[in-house]
Amino acid sequence: MEKISFPELISELSDNSVLYNQWYKESEMKYGNLPAPLIAGWMTEVVEPIVKAAVTINSASEKIHEVVKALYLESLKLIGSGLLLRYRDEYKKAWLLLAEMPNLTVKFPTKMISLLNDVLVNLHRYAPEKSIAWCTLIGTSSSEIKTIEDFKIVGRIYAWNCGLAHLRTRLKTDFWELSENLQQTIVTTIGTAENNSHLFKNAWTTTNTKFEGVQGGFKGTTGFFEHPPVLAQIGEHIFVSDSNSSYALFADQFGKVLLPAASVDAAYIVSISKRSETLEKWIGKDNEKIDARTISSVVVTEDTLVFTLKNSYFLYLYSLGNA
Repeated sequence: MEKISFPELISELSDNSVLYNQWYKESEMKYGNLPAPLIAGWMTEVVEPIVKAAVTINSASEKIHEVVKALYLESLKLIGSGLLLRYRDEYKKAWLLLAEMPNLTVKFPTKMISLLNDVLVNLHRYAPEKSIAWCTLIGTSSSEIKTIEDFKIVGRIYAWNCGLAHLRTRLKTDFWELSENLQQTIVTTIGTAENNSHLFKNAWTTTNTKFEGVQGGFKGTTGFFEHPPVLAQIGEHIFVSDSNSSYALFADQFGKVLLPAASVDAAYIVSISKRSETLEKWIGKDNEKIDARTISSVVVTEDTLVFTLKNSYFLYLYSLGNA
């Protein structure tokens, strides 16, 4: 197995071997056996490149110690929790972003790792197939990310681009806190032809009403609902309930997300839900494909139509074209 070769990292681990051994033993007491080959591979493939990049920014021994300590302790947590075994490629790709932003890694090693891990947790929950894509997107902008606030905002923008639709509203203001160069990089990366000021304005880019798929499903098969759900609009937001649990629905051109809404009473959502005899007004001829007698609830916002059907565990979404 390839061994660590970077002198500064070797010195740090050797000079403070008692500390690192102590942290390792404490982690084994907490998590059980930690596979030594897995740790060794992670140290050479991930930790070493990050430390090399950090040293180019600050080679002071105390700063190297701070960075390596954070990487080592967080690595033990990843391994002990089983996350590294299950999502090794995703975490490797994400952590190596630290080598592309060494200025932030040196200043905020633990915070940066925490932010990366938090994003991966959310992506695993709401858009599990997009973790690697998110890391690639961040990589396109890493050279322009100068502050930790830049990183947070850019991370949210690309998470939205990867399907976390509930983030879009706050991005309308977040975007303008970035430098012009970073804004342009993001617009180019996302590939939109829209003016910057409209980037997050519209949920959908289509000018025609279009079926946008379904969301939900039976809870027993990785879905959300124990019973067929119904919808209701409260303020500007769409809520859904299966009589037991409540969720808020967010949907746009990049994804669909159901967030738990425990503070909204499930019975209240059911009590104010509305149904419609026909959907012809909004979806035209497509209306003929839907038996109005099976519709159990409908919500129509300025840009989205959502409805449920009796005995169905899914929400059916249409984008209403932007004029």
